Amino acid sequence: MSDPSASVPDSPPGDADPQHLTVGRLMQERLLRPARTAASADLLDTAVTWCLPWDEVQASDDPLPGVVVHARADQLRPTLLAGLGRRNATAVVVAGGIADPPQPAVDLPVIHVGAHVAFRHLSQLVAELVLARDTHVLRYGLRVHRSLVELLYRGAGLAALGHQMARLSGCTAAILDPQYRVLAFERSRDRVFEAAAVADALREDAAAAPPPLVSEQPNTGPEVRTLLIDGASATCVLNPILLGGRHDGWVVIVESADPPLPHDIAQHRVVVEQAATIVGTEMLRLRSIEQAQERARGDFVHALLHGRFSTQHELEARAAHYDFPVGATFGVVVASGLGSVGSPDSPTALFQLARHVTRLDARPNAHTLATVVGDVLAVVRQVDPAGRRDSPGAEDRALADFAYTLQTELERRTHHRVAVAYGRCVGGAARIFDSYREARIALGIRNRLGMDRVCGFQDLRVYATLVELAESPQGRAFARDVLAPLRGARAGGNDLEQAVIAYIASGGNLNAAARDLHIHRNTMLYKLDRASRLLQLDLREAEHQFAVWLAYKLGLLADTVTAVDRDLSPA
Repeated sequence: MSDPSASVPDSPPGDADPQHLTVGRLMQERLLRPARTAASADLLDTAVTWCLPWDEVQASDDPLPGVVVHARADQLRPTLLAGLGRRNATAVVVAGGIADPPQPAVDLPVIHVGAHVAFRHLSQLVAELVLARDTHVLRYGLRVHRSLVELLYRGAGLAALGHQMARLSGCTAAILDPQYRVLAFERSRDRVFEAAAVADALREDAAAAPPPLVSEQPNTGPEVRTLLIDGASATCVLNPILLGGRHDGWVVIVESADPPLPHDIAQHRVVVEQAATIVGTEMLRLRSIEQAQERARGDFVHALLHGRFSTQHELEARAAHYDFPVGATFGVVVASGLGSVGSPDSPTALFQLARHVTRLDARPNAHTLATVVGDVLAVVRQVDPAGRRDSPGAEDRALADFAYTLQTELERRTHHRVAVAYGRCVGGAARIFDSYREARIALGIRNRLGMDRVCGFQDLRVYATLVELAESPQGRAFARDVLAPLRGARAGGNDLEQAVIAYIASGGNLNAAARDLHIHRNTMLYKLDRASRLLQLDLREAEHQFAVWLAYKLGLLADTVTAVDRDLSPA
Protein backbone atom coordinates (compact mmCIF):
# COMPACT_ATOMS: atom_id res chain seq x y z
CA MET A 1 0.00 0.00 0.00
CA SER A 2 1.39 3.35 -0.99
CA ASP A 3 2.25 6.16 1.38
CA PRO A 4 -0.48 8.80 1.20
CA SER A 5 2.18 11.43 0.67
CA ALA A 6 3.89 9.54 -2.12
CA SER A 7 2.04 11.30 -4.91
CA VAL A 8 2.17 14.78 -3.39
CA PRO A 9 5.40 16.09 -5.03
CA ASP A 10 3.95 15.84 -8.52
CA SER A 11 0.35 16.69 -7.66
CA PRO A 12 -0.86 20.00 -9.07
CA PRO A 13 -3.27 22.15 -7.10
CA GLY A 14 -6.80 20.82 -7.15
CA ASP A 15 -5.66 17.21 -7.75
CA ALA A 16 -5.35 15.89 -4.20
CA ASP A 17 -6.28 12.29 -3.50
CA PRO A 18 -9.46 11.94 -1.40
CA GLN A 19 -7.40 10.10 1.21
CA HIS A 20 -5.15 13.13 1.77
CA LEU A 21 -5.60 16.06 4.09
CA THR A 22 -6.05 19.25 2.04
CA VAL A 23 -5.68 22.93 2.88
CA GLY A 24 -9.44 23.39 2.64
CA ARG A 25 -10.13 20.56 5.08
CA LEU A 26 -7.49 21.92 7.44
CA MET A 27 -9.24 25.29 7.48
CA GLN A 28 -12.46 23.59 8.64
CA GLU A 29 -10.86 22.64 11.96
CA ARG A 30 -11.89 24.61 15.05
CA LEU A 31 -8.39 26.04 15.55
CA LEU A 32 -8.41 27.66 12.09
CA ARG A 33 -12.13 28.22 11.65
CA PRO A 34 -11.88 32.07 11.77
CA ALA A 35 -9.13 31.89 9.12
CA ARG A 36 -9.26 34.29 6.18
CA THR A 37 -7.80 33.83 2.70
CA ALA A 38 -8.30 35.11 -0.82
CA ALA A 39 -6.97 31.91 -2.44
CA SER A 40 -9.06 30.05 -5.02
CA ALA A 41 -10.77 26.73 -4.36
CA ASP A 42 -8.25 24.91 -6.56
CA LEU A 43 -5.36 26.14 -4.45
CA LEU A 44 -7.16 25.05 -1.28
CA ASP A 45 -7.54 21.51 -2.67
CA THR A 46 -3.79 20.83 -2.46
CA ALA A 47 -2.64 17.97 -0.19
CA VAL A 48 -1.00 18.64 3.18
CA THR A 49 1.49 16.25 4.79
CA TRP A 50 3.53 18.30 7.27
CA CYS A 51 4.04 21.68 8.96
CA LEU A 52 7.29 23.66 9.44
CA PRO A 53 8.08 27.02 11.09
CA TRP A 54 9.17 30.02 9.06
CA ASP A 55 12.68 30.18 10.50
CA GLU A 56 13.45 26.56 9.62
CA VAL A 57 12.11 26.98 6.09
CA GLN A 58 14.27 30.04 5.46
CA ALA A 59 17.38 28.24 6.70
CA SER A 60 17.46 25.88 3.69
CA ASP A 61 16.53 25.70 0.01
CA ASP A 62 14.96 22.22 0.07
CA PRO A 63 11.69 21.62 -1.84
CA LEU A 64 8.55 21.87 0.28
CA PRO A 65 5.87 19.69 -1.37
CA GLY A 66 2.92 19.09 0.96
CA VAL A 67 4.34 21.43 3.63
CA VAL A 68 2.35 24.15 5.39
CA VAL A 69 4.60 26.99 6.60
CA HIS A 70 3.72 28.83 9.83
CA ALA A 71 4.84 32.45 10.04
CA ARG A 72 4.18 35.57 12.11
CA ALA A 73 2.86 38.65 10.38
CA ASP A 74 6.09 40.58 10.97
CA GLN A 75 8.12 37.86 9.20
CA LEU A 76 6.17 37.97 5.93
CA ARG A 77 7.78 39.53 2.83
CA PRO A 78 6.43 39.36 -0.79
CA THR A 79 9.84 38.35 -2.15
CA LEU A 80 10.07 35.53 0.37
CA LEU A 81 6.58 34.31 -0.56
CA ALA A 82 7.64 34.02 -4.20
CA GLY A 83 10.54 31.81 -3.10
CA LEU A 84 8.18 29.51 -1.21
CA GLY A 85 6.01 29.20 -4.31
CA ARG A 86 9.00 28.13 -6.38
CA ARG A 87 9.80 25.50 -3.73
CA ASN A 88 6.27 24.02 -4.09
CA ALA A 89 5.10 24.84 -0.58
CA THR A 90 1.43 23.99 -0.01
CA ALA A 91 0.34 27.06 2.00
CA VAL A 92 1.51 29.76 4.39
CA VAL A 93 -0.41 30.29 7.65
CA VAL A 94 0.19 33.80 8.99
CA ALA A 95 -0.52 34.39 12.68
CA GLY A 96 -1.84 37.94 13.19
CA GLY A 97 -2.16 40.70 10.60
CA ILE A 98 -4.77 42.81 8.78
CA ALA A 99 -8.47 42.05 8.91
CA ASP A 100 -9.10 41.66 5.14
CA PRO A 101 -5.86 40.48 3.53
CA PRO A 102 -5.42 40.42 -0.25
CA GLN A 103 -4.08 37.28 -1.99
CA PRO A 104 -0.42 37.89 -3.01
CA ALA A 105 0.46 37.52 -6.68
CA VAL A 106 1.93 34.04 -6.17
CA ASP A 107 0.43 30.60 -6.79
CA LEU A 108 0.43 29.89 -3.06
CA PRO A 109 -2.45 30.14 -0.53
CA VAL A 110 -1.77 32.65 2.23
CA ILE A 111 -4.08 32.05 5.22
CA HIS A 112 -4.38 34.66 7.95
CA VAL A 113 -5.33 33.48 11.44
CA GLY A 114 -5.35 35.00 14.87
CA ALA A 115 -2.15 35.71 16.74
CA HIS A 116 -3.07 33.02 19.28
CA VAL A 117 -2.40 30.24 16.71
CA ALA A 118 1.17 29.27 17.51
CA PHE A 119 3.34 26.89 15.50
CA ARG A 120 3.05 24.25 18.22
CA HIS A 121 -0.74 24.21 17.93
CA LEU A 122 -0.75 24.16 14.13
CA SER A 123 1.91 21.45 13.78
CA GLN A 124 0.13 19.26 16.34
CA LEU A 125 -3.15 19.64 14.45
CA VAL A 126 -1.57 18.78 11.07
CA ALA A 127 0.24 15.75 12.51
CA GLU A 128 -2.92 14.39 14.16
CA LEU A 129 -5.02 14.78 11.02
CA VAL A 130 -2.41 13.27 8.69
CA LEU A 131 -1.76 10.34 11.01
CA ALA A 132 -5.49 9.78 11.48
CA ARG A 133 -5.99 9.52 7.72
CA ASP A 134 -2.94 7.31 7.34
CA THR A 135 -4.22 5.04 10.09
CA HIS A 136 -7.62 4.82 8.42
CA VAL A 137 -6.01 3.90 5.11
CA LEU A 138 -3.76 1.33 6.77
CA ARG A 139 -6.67 -0.23 8.65
CA TYR A 140 -8.76 -0.54 5.49
CA GLY A 141 -5.77 -1.85 3.57
CA LEU A 142 -5.16 -4.54 6.19
CA ARG A 143 -8.80 -5.58 6.00
CA VAL A 144 -8.62 -5.87 2.22
CA HIS A 145 -5.29 -7.68 2.37
CA ARG A 146 -6.57 -10.19 4.94
CA SER A 147 -9.72 -11.03 2.99
CA LEU A 148 -7.78 -11.58 -0.24
CA VAL A 149 -4.77 -13.37 1.17
CA GLU A 150 -7.00 -15.97 2.87
CA LEU A 151 -8.20 -16.98 -0.59
CA LEU A 152 -4.60 -17.05 -1.82
CA TYR A 153 -3.56 -19.42 0.98
CA ARG A 154 -6.44 -21.75 0.09
CA GLY A 155 -5.50 -21.71 -3.60
CA ALA A 156 -9.00 -20.59 -4.52
CA GLY A 157 -7.99 -19.29 -7.96
CA LEU A 158 -8.44 -16.09 -9.92
CA ALA A 159 -12.23 -16.31 -10.12
CA ALA A 160 -12.55 -16.33 -6.31
CA LEU A 161 -10.17 -13.38 -5.99
CA GLY A 162 -12.19 -11.43 -8.55
CA HIS A 163 -15.40 -12.25 -6.69
CA GLN A 164 -13.91 -11.00 -3.41
CA MET A 165 -12.72 -7.78 -5.07
CA ALA A 166 -16.27 -7.19 -6.28
CA ARG A 167 -17.65 -7.81 -2.77
CA LEU A 168 -15.17 -5.42 -1.15
CA SER A 169 -15.81 -2.64 -3.65
CA GLY A 170 -19.47 -3.28 -4.42
CA CYS A 171 -18.59 -2.82 -8.10
CA THR A 172 -17.65 -4.82 -11.17
CA ALA A 173 -14.17 -6.37 -10.81
CA ALA A 174 -11.96 -7.86 -13.51
CA ILE A 175 -8.55 -9.49 -13.85
CA LEU A 176 -6.97 -9.04 -17.28
CA ASP A 177 -3.77 -10.20 -18.94
CA PRO A 178 -1.26 -7.68 -20.42
CA GLN A 179 -3.21 -7.66 -23.73
CA TYR A 180 -6.47 -6.88 -21.85
CA ARG A 181 -7.88 -10.37 -22.33
CA VAL A 182 -10.26 -11.35 -19.53
CA LEU A 183 -8.94 -13.90 -17.03
CA ALA A 184 -11.64 -13.42 -14.37
CA PHE A 185 -14.72 -11.21 -14.26
CA GLU A 186 -17.34 -10.51 -11.58
CA ARG A 187 -20.34 -8.26 -12.21
CA SER A 188 -21.86 -5.84 -9.69
CA ARG A 189 -25.50 -6.10 -8.71
CA ASP A 190 -26.62 -2.56 -9.51
CA ARG A 191 -24.94 -1.88 -12.86
CA VAL A 192 -24.05 -4.67 -15.26
CA PHE A 193 -21.12 -4.43 -17.65
CA GLU A 194 -20.17 -7.22 -20.03
CA ALA A 195 -16.63 -8.58 -19.73
CA ALA A 196 -15.86 -8.08 -23.42
CA ALA A 197 -17.11 -4.48 -23.31
CA VAL A 198 -14.87 -3.59 -20.36
CA ALA A 199 -11.84 -5.24 -21.98
CA ASP A 200 -12.48 -3.50 -25.32
CA ALA A 201 -12.84 -0.10 -23.62
CA LEU A 202 -9.55 -0.48 -21.76
CA ARG A 203 -7.79 -1.75 -24.89
CA GLU A 204 -9.02 1.21 -26.93
CA ASP A 205 -8.01 3.63 -24.19
CA ALA A 206 -4.51 2.13 -24.06
CA ALA A 207 -4.20 2.30 -27.86
CA ALA A 208 -5.17 5.98 -27.86
CA ALA A 209 -2.56 6.85 -25.21
CA PRO A 210 0.91 8.02 -26.34
CA PRO A 211 3.50 5.22 -26.45
CA PRO A 212 5.94 4.97 -23.53
CA LEU A 213 9.24 6.75 -24.02
CA VAL A 214 11.63 4.15 -22.60
CA SER A 215 9.91 0.97 -21.49
CA GLU A 216 6.66 -0.73 -22.37
CA GLN A 217 6.16 -1.66 -18.71
CA PRO A 218 3.35 0.39 -17.12
CA ASN A 219 3.88 2.68 -14.15
CA THR A 220 3.31 1.22 -10.71
CA GLY A 221 0.41 2.36 -8.59
CA PRO A 222 -3.33 2.73 -9.14
CA GLU A 223 -4.73 4.72 -12.05
CA VAL A 224 -8.17 6.27 -12.42
CA ARG A 225 -9.58 6.41 -15.95
CA THR A 226 -12.91 7.58 -17.31
CA LEU A 227 -14.03 5.31 -20.14
CA LEU A 228 -17.01 4.85 -22.43
CA ILE A 229 -18.32 1.30 -21.92
CA ASP A 230 -21.25 0.24 -24.12
CA GLY A 231 -22.09 3.91 -24.64
CA ALA A 232 -22.15 4.70 -20.91
CA SER A 233 -19.54 6.73 -19.05
CA ALA A 234 -17.79 4.74 -16.33
CA THR A 235 -14.86 5.29 -13.99
CA CYS A 236 -12.26 2.52 -13.87
CA VAL A 237 -9.62 2.12 -11.17
CA LEU A 238 -6.86 -0.21 -12.31
CA ASN A 239 -3.45 -1.30 -11.11
CA PRO A 240 -0.78 -3.21 -13.07
CA ILE A 241 0.29 -6.64 -11.84
CA LEU A 242 4.08 -6.41 -11.56
CA LEU A 243 6.18 -9.16 -9.97
CA GLY A 244 9.93 -9.36 -10.39
CA GLY A 245 9.88 -6.72 -13.11
CA ARG A 246 7.42 -8.74 -15.20
CA HIS A 247 4.05 -7.31 -16.23
CA ASP A 248 1.43 -10.05 -15.91
CA GLY A 249 -1.77 -8.04 -16.41
CA TRP A 250 -4.21 -5.72 -14.65
CA VAL A 251 -6.67 -5.72 -11.78
CA VAL A 252 -9.63 -3.45 -12.51
CA ILE A 253 -12.64 -2.11 -10.61
CA VAL A 254 -15.40 -0.40 -12.61
CA GLU A 255 -17.25 2.09 -10.39
CA SER A 256 -21.01 1.72 -10.62
CA ALA A 257 -21.99 5.25 -9.54
CA ASP A 258 -21.91 8.06 -12.10
CA PRO A 259 -20.41 10.37 -11.00
CA PRO A 260 -18.44 8.40 -8.40
CA LEU A 261 -17.90 9.63 -4.85
CA PRO A 262 -14.29 10.61 -4.03
CA HIS A 263 -14.32 8.40 -0.93
CA ASP A 264 -15.37 5.37 -3.02
CA ILE A 265 -12.58 6.00 -5.51
CA ALA A 266 -10.11 6.22 -2.62
CA GLN A 267 -11.26 2.83 -1.34
CA HIS A 268 -11.07 1.30 -4.82
CA ARG A 269 -7.46 2.47 -5.10
CA VAL A 270 -6.62 0.59 -1.91
CA VAL A 271 -8.42 -2.54 -3.16
CA VAL A 272 -6.64 -2.71 -6.53
CA GLU A 273 -3.29 -1.87 -4.96
CA GLN A 274 -3.59 -4.72 -2.46
CA ALA A 275 -5.09 -7.09 -5.03
CA ALA A 276 -2.33 -6.54 -7.60
CA THR A 277 0.36 -8.31 -5.59
CA ILE A 278 -1.95 -11.06 -4.33
CA VAL A 279 -3.40 -11.76 -7.78
CA GLY A 280 0.12 -11.72 -9.22
CA THR A 281 1.21 -14.30 -6.65
CA GLU A 282 -1.76 -16.50 -7.55
CA MET A 283 -0.93 -16.18 -11.25
CA LEU A 284 2.66 -17.18 -10.48
CA ARG A 285 1.40 -20.23 -8.56
CA LEU A 286 -0.92 -21.24 -11.38
CA ARG A 287 1.88 -20.75 -13.91
CA SER A 288 4.20 -22.96 -11.85
CA ILE A 289 1.55 -25.69 -11.69
CA GLU A 290 0.98 -25.44 -15.44
CA GLN A 291 4.71 -25.65 -16.15
CA ALA A 292 5.04 -28.68 -13.89
CA GLN A 293 2.14 -30.35 -15.70
CA GLU A 294 3.71 -29.48 -19.04
CA ARG A 295 7.03 -31.01 -17.98
CA ALA A 296 5.29 -34.19 -16.83
CA ARG A 297 3.31 -34.36 -20.07
CA GLY A 298 6.50 -33.72 -22.04
CA ASP A 299 8.25 -36.58 -20.23
CA PHE A 300 5.33 -38.85 -21.14
CA VAL A 301 5.50 -37.83 -24.82
CA HIS A 302 9.29 -38.34 -24.85
CA ALA A 303 8.78 -41.81 -23.40
CA LEU A 304 6.23 -42.59 -26.14
CA LEU A 305 8.50 -41.35 -28.91
CA HIS A 306 11.60 -43.18 -27.67
CA GLY A 307 9.88 -46.35 -26.44
CA ARG A 308 11.10 -46.01 -22.85
CA PHE A 309 8.29 -47.89 -21.12
CA SER A 310 9.64 -51.04 -19.53
CA THR A 311 6.28 -52.85 -19.44
CA GLN A 312 2.85 -52.54 -21.00
CA HIS A 313 1.43 -51.98 -17.51
CA GLU A 314 3.64 -48.92 -17.02
CA LEU A 315 2.51 -47.54 -20.37
CA GLU A 316 -1.17 -48.05 -19.55
CA ALA A 317 -0.81 -46.48 -16.09
CA ARG A 318 0.89 -43.35 -17.44
CA ALA A 319 -1.55 -43.09 -20.36
CA ALA A 320 -4.58 -43.36 -18.06
CA HIS A 321 -3.43 -40.24 -16.22
CA TYR A 322 -3.76 -38.25 -19.47
CA ASP A 323 -6.82 -40.13 -20.81
CA PHE A 324 -4.63 -41.33 -23.66
CA PRO A 325 -6.08 -44.38 -25.51
CA VAL A 326 -3.23 -46.88 -25.79
CA GLY A 327 -5.11 -49.12 -28.24
CA ALA A 328 -5.90 -46.46 -30.85
CA THR A 329 -4.14 -45.76 -34.15
CA PHE A 330 -1.44 -43.08 -34.11
CA GLY A 331 0.92 -41.30 -36.42
CA VAL A 332 3.84 -38.98 -35.71
CA VAL A 333 4.46 -35.69 -37.51
CA VAL A 334 7.75 -33.82 -37.09
CA ALA A 335 8.74 -30.29 -38.08
CA SER A 336 12.10 -28.53 -38.24
CA GLY A 337 13.35 -25.12 -39.28
CA LEU A 338 11.10 -23.39 -36.77
CA GLY A 339 13.79 -20.98 -35.65
CA SER A 340 12.84 -18.57 -32.88
CA VAL A 341 9.14 -17.92 -32.44
CA GLY A 342 8.06 -14.59 -30.95
CA SER A 343 10.89 -13.00 -29.01
CA PRO A 344 14.30 -14.24 -30.23
CA ASP A 345 15.50 -14.27 -26.62
CA SER A 346 12.68 -16.47 -25.34
CA PRO A 347 13.94 -19.98 -24.50
CA THR A 348 10.37 -21.27 -24.10
CA ALA A 349 9.15 -20.20 -27.54
CA LEU A 350 9.21 -23.72 -29.02
CA PHE A 351 7.41 -25.15 -25.99
CA GLN A 352 4.74 -22.45 -26.30
CA LEU A 353 4.37 -23.48 -29.93
CA ALA A 354 4.05 -27.12 -28.87
CA ARG A 355 1.21 -26.19 -26.50
CA HIS A 356 -0.52 -24.36 -29.34
CA VAL A 357 -0.18 -27.36 -31.66
CA THR A 358 -2.03 -29.62 -29.22
CA ARG A 359 -5.15 -27.47 -29.79
CA LEU A 360 -4.80 -27.54 -33.58
CA ASP A 361 -7.60 -29.22 -35.56
CA ALA A 362 -9.27 -30.42 -32.37
CA ARG A 363 -11.99 -33.00 -32.92
CA PRO A 364 -13.54 -35.91 -30.98
CA ASN A 365 -11.45 -39.08 -30.79
CA ALA A 366 -8.34 -37.28 -32.02
CA HIS A 367 -5.90 -36.81 -29.16
CA THR A 368 -2.85 -34.69 -29.94
CA LEU A 369 0.35 -34.56 -27.88
CA ALA A 370 3.38 -32.47 -28.77
CA THR A 371 6.86 -31.86 -27.41
CA VAL A 372 10.23 -30.50 -28.47
CA VAL A 373 13.13 -32.86 -29.17
CA GLY A 374 16.23 -30.76 -29.72
CA ASP A 375 15.26 -28.33 -32.47
CA VAL A 376 12.50 -30.61 -33.82
CA LEU A 377 8.82 -30.33 -32.94
CA ALA A 378 7.30 -33.82 -32.60
CA VAL A 379 3.51 -34.29 -32.66
CA VAL A 380 1.72 -37.54 -31.77
CA ARG A 381 -1.67 -37.56 -33.47
CA GLN A 382 -4.46 -40.05 -32.92
CA VAL A 383 -5.77 -40.89 -36.38
CA ASP A 384 -9.52 -41.12 -36.88
CA PRO A 385 -10.52 -41.26 -40.57
CA ALA A 386 -14.01 -39.89 -39.74
CA GLY A 387 -16.27 -41.90 -42.03
CA ARG A 388 -13.52 -43.31 -44.26
CA ARG A 389 -12.60 -46.34 -42.17
CA ASP A 390 -13.33 -48.83 -44.95
CA SER A 391 -11.37 -46.89 -47.54
CA PRO A 392 -7.84 -48.21 -48.22
CA GLY A 393 -5.22 -45.83 -46.87
CA ALA A 394 -7.81 -43.67 -45.09
CA GLU A 395 -5.70 -43.43 -41.94
CA ASP A 396 -2.60 -42.36 -43.86
CA ARG A 397 -4.60 -39.72 -45.74
CA ALA A 398 -6.05 -38.39 -42.47
CA LEU A 399 -2.53 -38.09 -41.05
CA ALA A 400 -1.34 -36.39 -44.23
CA ASP A 401 -4.20 -33.87 -43.99
CA PHE A 402 -3.17 -33.06 -40.43
CA ALA A 403 0.47 -32.68 -41.52
CA TYR A 404 -0.51 -30.15 -44.19
CA THR A 405 -2.66 -28.28 -41.64
CA LEU A 406 0.27 -28.26 -39.23
CA GLN A 407 2.66 -26.90 -41.86
CA THR A 408 0.24 -24.10 -42.76
CA GLU A 409 -0.19 -23.08 -39.11
CA LEU A 410 3.52 -23.21 -38.32
CA GLU A 411 4.42 -21.11 -41.34
CA ARG A 412 1.72 -18.61 -40.41
CA ARG A 413 3.16 -18.23 -36.92
CA THR A 414 6.85 -18.27 -37.83
CA HIS A 415 6.58 -16.32 -41.12
CA HIS A 416 9.01 -18.59 -42.98
CA ARG A 417 9.18 -22.01 -44.59
CA VAL A 418 8.94 -25.01 -42.26
CA ALA A 419 9.99 -28.58 -43.08
CA VAL A 420 7.29 -31.12 -42.13
CA ALA A 421 7.37 -34.91 -42.47
CA TYR A 422 5.42 -37.80 -41.01
CA GLY A 423 5.71 -41.54 -40.51
CA ARG A 424 3.25 -44.31 -41.24
CA CYS A 425 0.28 -44.94 -38.97
CA VAL A 426 0.75 -47.61 -36.31
CA GLY A 427 -1.67 -49.53 -34.13
CA GLY A 428 -1.22 -49.04 -30.39
CA ALA A 429 0.78 -46.57 -28.34
CA ALA A 430 3.62 -49.06 -27.90
CA ARG A 431 4.50 -48.70 -31.61
CA ILE A 432 4.60 -44.90 -31.71
CA PHE A 433 8.39 -45.21 -31.63
CA ASP A 434 8.30 -46.83 -35.10
CA SER A 435 6.24 -44.01 -36.60
CA TYR A 436 8.50 -41.40 -34.99
CA ARG A 437 11.63 -43.05 -36.38
CA GLU A 438 10.11 -43.14 -39.87
CA ALA A 439 9.07 -39.49 -39.56
CA ARG A 440 12.61 -38.47 -38.60
CA ILE A 441 14.04 -40.48 -41.50
CA ALA A 442 11.58 -38.86 -43.91
CA LEU A 443 12.47 -35.43 -42.52
CA GLY A 444 16.17 -36.08 -42.92
CA ILE A 445 15.77 -37.28 -46.53
CA ARG A 446 13.48 -34.35 -47.30
CA ASN A 447 16.09 -31.88 -46.06
CA ARG A 448 18.93 -33.63 -47.90
CA LEU A 449 17.02 -33.67 -51.19
CA GLY A 450 15.83 -30.07 -50.78
CA MET A 451 12.14 -30.94 -51.14
CA ASP A 452 9.67 -28.10 -50.48
CA ARG A 453 6.51 -30.04 -49.63
CA VAL A 454 5.18 -32.13 -46.77
CA CYS A 455 6.86 -35.50 -47.00
CA GLY A 456 5.54 -38.81 -45.67
CA PHE A 457 7.68 -41.90 -45.19
CA GLN A 458 5.31 -43.86 -47.39
CA ASP A 459 5.67 -41.20 -50.12
CA LEU A 460 9.38 -42.06 -50.32
CA ARG A 461 8.54 -45.50 -51.65
CA VAL A 462 12.03 -46.27 -52.90
CA TYR A 463 13.64 -45.29 -49.61
CA ALA A 464 10.97 -47.11 -47.60
CA THR A 465 11.80 -50.27 -49.56
CA LEU A 466 15.57 -49.88 -49.27
CA VAL A 467 15.80 -48.89 -45.60
CA GLU A 468 16.53 -52.41 -44.34
CA LEU A 469 19.14 -52.98 -47.08
CA ALA A 470 20.78 -49.62 -46.30
CA GLU A 471 21.17 -50.61 -42.64
CA SER A 472 22.71 -53.99 -43.44
CA PRO A 473 26.50 -54.47 -43.70
CA GLN A 474 26.11 -55.63 -47.30
CA GLY A 475 24.25 -52.47 -48.30
CA ARG A 476 26.77 -50.18 -46.61
CA ALA A 477 29.68 -52.03 -48.21
CA PHE A 478 28.08 -51.87 -51.68
CA ALA A 479 27.48 -48.10 -51.43
CA ARG A 480 30.99 -47.49 -50.14
CA ASP A 481 32.71 -49.61 -52.79
CA VAL A 482 30.80 -48.14 -55.74
CA LEU A 483 31.04 -44.47 -54.75
CA ALA A 484 34.54 -44.50 -53.24
CA PRO A 485 36.31 -43.80 -56.58
CA LEU A 486 34.13 -40.72 -57.17
CA ARG A 487 34.82 -39.41 -53.65
CA GLY A 488 38.54 -40.15 -53.47
CA ALA A 489 41.43 -37.74 -53.75
CA ARG A 490 41.92 -38.50 -57.44
CA ALA A 491 38.35 -37.37 -58.14
CA GLY A 492 39.11 -33.89 -56.82
CA GLY A 493 36.09 -33.32 -54.56
CA ASN A 494 32.45 -34.19 -55.14
CA ASP A 495 32.04 -32.60 -58.57
CA LEU A 496 32.23 -35.94 -60.35
CA GLU A 497 29.64 -37.51 -58.07
CA GLN A 498 27.26 -34.59 -58.65
CA ALA A 499 27.75 -34.85 -62.40
CA VAL A 500 27.08 -38.60 -62.47
CA ILE A 501 23.96 -38.35 -60.28
CA ALA A 502 22.59 -35.45 -62.35
CA TYR A 503 23.22 -37.45 -65.55
CA ILE A 504 21.38 -40.49 -64.17
CA ALA A 505 18.53 -38.38 -62.73
CA SER A 506 17.96 -36.81 -66.16
CA GLY A 507 17.51 -40.25 -67.72
CA GLY A 508 20.89 -40.22 -69.46
CA ASN A 509 20.19 -36.89 -71.20
CA LEU A 510 23.58 -35.16 -71.44
CA ASN A 511 22.20 -31.73 -72.36
CA ALA A 512 19.57 -31.76 -69.58
CA ALA A 513 22.17 -32.73 -66.98
CA ALA A 514 24.48 -29.93 -68.13
CA ARG A 515 21.64 -27.42 -67.82
CA ASP A 516 20.80 -28.62 -64.31
CA LEU A 517 24.42 -28.11 -63.21
CA HIS A 518 24.80 -24.83 -65.15
CA ILE A 519 27.88 -26.05 -67.02
CA HIS A 520 28.81 -26.43 -70.70
CA ARG A 521 27.92 -29.61 -72.55
CA ASN A 522 31.58 -30.38 -73.30
CA THR A 523 32.47 -29.94 -69.60
CA MET A 524 29.73 -32.37 -68.70
CA LEU A 525 30.99 -34.86 -71.27
CA TYR A 526 34.53 -34.56 -69.87
CA LYS A 527 33.31 -35.23 -66.33
CA LEU A 528 31.35 -38.32 -67.40
CA ASP A 529 34.33 -39.74 -69.30
CA ARG A 530 36.58 -39.21 -66.29
CA ALA A 531 34.01 -40.79 -63.95
CA SER A 532 33.70 -43.82 -66.25
CA ARG A 533 37.46 -44.36 -66.13
CA LEU A 534 37.53 -44.09 -62.31
CA LEU A 535 34.57 -46.44 -61.90
CA GLN A 536 35.73 -48.72 -64.70
CA LEU A 537 32.11 -48.71 -65.86
CA ASP A 538 30.44 -47.46 -69.01
CA LEU A 539 27.89 -44.99 -67.64
CA ARG A 540 25.99 -45.03 -70.91
CA GLU A 541 24.70 -48.52 -70.09
CA ALA A 542 21.48 -48.73 -68.06
CA GLU A 543 22.76 -51.49 -65.76
CA HIS A 544 25.77 -49.43 -64.71
CA GLN A 545 23.60 -46.35 -64.22
CA PHE A 546 21.33 -48.39 -61.97
CA ALA A 547 24.28 -49.65 -59.90
CA VAL A 548 25.56 -46.11 -59.27
CA TRP A 549 22.04 -44.82 -58.58
CA LEU A 550 21.37 -47.65 -56.09
CA ALA A 551 24.67 -47.04 -54.31
CA TYR A 552 23.89 -43.33 -54.02
CA LYS A 553 20.41 -43.97 -52.60
CA LEU A 554 21.72 -46.55 -50.14
CA GLY A 555 24.47 -44.18 -48.99
CA LEU A 556 22.05 -41.29 -48.54
CA LEU A 557 19.60 -43.47 -46.65
CA ALA A 558 22.33 -45.03 -44.47
CA ASP A 559 23.66 -41.60 -43.44
CA THR A 560 20.14 -40.40 -42.60
CA VAL A 561 19.28 -43.52 -40.59
CA THR A 562 22.55 -43.27 -38.67
CA ALA A 563 21.87 -39.65 -37.75
CA VAL A 564 18.29 -40.43 -36.70
CA ASP A 565 19.30 -43.43 -34.59
CA ARG A 566 22.00 -41.34 -32.93
CA ASP A 567 19.35 -38.76 -31.95
CA LEU A 568 16.85 -41.38 -30.82
CA SER A 569 19.29 -43.45 -28.77
CA PRO A 570 22.26 -41.32 -27.70
CA ALA A 571 24.70 -43.73 -26.10
